[in-house]
Amino acid sequence: MGPKFIRLNSSTRHERHTVIAHAREAISKSGGWILDFKMFSNVSINIVFQMALGDVGKLEHALEQVEIKLYPESIDALEGFVQIANELPRKKLENEIFGTLQITFIHSEKDLKIIVPSVPG
Repeated sequence: MGPKFIRLNSSTRHERHTVIAHAREAISKSGGWILDFKMFSNVSINIVFQMALGDVGKLEHALEQVEIKLYPESIDALEGFVQIANELPRKKLENEIFGTLQITFIHSEKDLKIIVPSVPG
């Protein structure tokens, strides 16, 4: 079938809490599930997701609708998966793929200080 993992990258100047909610909604509306996420201060988030191969085309459209602009390489990767899906029999479109959506937030806010509690040794 080919690759089973897709890495998507984007950046935005929009407010991060709103963008994160929109990303979650876009993945969900596309038939995907969020498996995990990692926040890197207030600079970036990496969302790990899973979805059926046949739903990948919906994801690009859903992200555009919420103004999450993917980098050109990410658009090419999505379109490559859509092309693979178009060439497969219907039964194979249910195969799951995994991916990450990395969003970098461009802003002038100070970096968040996250205090990590010490662990007794």
